[in-house]
Amino acid sequence: MWTGTTASRCLLLCDDGFIRKLNKEWRNEDHATDVLSMSQHIPGLDIPILQLGDLVISVETARRQAEERGHALLDEMRILMVHGLLHLLGFDHELGKEAEEEMEKEEEQILNTLEWKGKGLISSAYHFSSDMDHSANSDEANKDLEKMSFREGHQPKLTHIVCDIDGTLDYEGHLHAESIKSLTEAISQGATVIMVTGKTRVSTIATFKLLNMEGKDEFISENSPGVFLQGSLVYGGHGQLIYRAKLDVDICKEACLYSLKHKIALVVYFEEQCLTLFEHPSVDLLHTLHHETKVKVMSSVEDLLEYSSIQKLLFLANAEEDLSVLTRHWSELTEGKACVIKAQPNALEIVPLNASKDSGIRVLLDHLGITEDSDLEAVGD
Repeated sequence: MWTGTTASRCLLLCDDGFIRKLNKEWRNEDHATDVLSMSQHIPGLDIPILQLGDLVISVETARRQAEERGHALLDEMRILMVHGLLHLLGFDHELGKEAEEEMEKEEEQILNTLEWKGKGLISSAYHFSSDMDHSANSDEANKDLEKMSFREGHQPKLTHIVCDIDGTLDYEGHLHAESIKSLTEAISQGATVIMVTGKTRVSTIATFKLLNMEGKDEFISENSPGVFLQGSLVYGGHGQLIYRAKLDVDICKEACLYSLKHKIALVVYFEEQCLTLFEHPSVDLLHTLHHETKVKVMSSVEDLLEYSSIQKLLFLANAEEDLSVLTRHWSELTEGKACVIKAQPNALEIVPLNASKDSGIRVLLDHLGITEDSDLEAVGD
């Protein structure tokens, strides 16, 4: 509650096409989603209105989810609005298990207090998944299995799974037991798992090694196909590099100078290497928590820019800092030249304009001979 201050927010209802464009622009995710939360809060701004930000909800996606979860469209819209509002208030279920449980609890409390029907969005996702697992003998489950067949009389063989681990792994590198079980079963049936992530390949391998899930015949190794650094690097069927995008050198130079001037930590990604201009606690976490290679401190901007093929820039702020101003600044500065992604509350990524997870997957599928004429099944958010 804010004493003497009015909270301001805007709610926009749209279709899948519109929210897909916003999702691509703001998060570099080229697909429709249910709800987007775009913060406009600027710390230290002395005005009587607290500008929380904007909520965008796709009515098309909400309608589908309402049908899947067995409640009315209005109920689903309310659930999405509560979820988005909590994001604007600073909650983020993707930061780890504790953060997820905290946000789930807040969703349920708000819905119960307002006497609105349905579970919170986090609970709904798990509830729906559980219902599907336990309804294998029901008529509805049989119909769903029929829909999953691509042609009558043909049971599809699963050959590849594209796994965006930035949603599968939480912020601390934990993997849900359900995900481990599903991926293990798929691999036992001969499926190849294709990792897609904003991380480097070496970081991804190290993460799964700690989970005892790496190896040539398991989830990922240097011989596995994959899409890394938000689609800037794509490795083929035998682990060879088949696509590399790079940032404009002028953008990299400007980012380095900005980092030094404002004392904001910057990490520069050159394939598997991580470079920076000065030591910072947040930078150290990339190695200790996220298993990236140890970040190398360069003596000058000129020395750093000798690494001419740079795939990603990562600004890191302290936990109490807000990146809204930084996000707007770099979105305007790189418009038409690069993509700005705010994947975590205190991290801002800049990647090449022609790089995205979606485009990286398309490059890899084409390399593997998986075309639009192939049997494809997409499952995801």
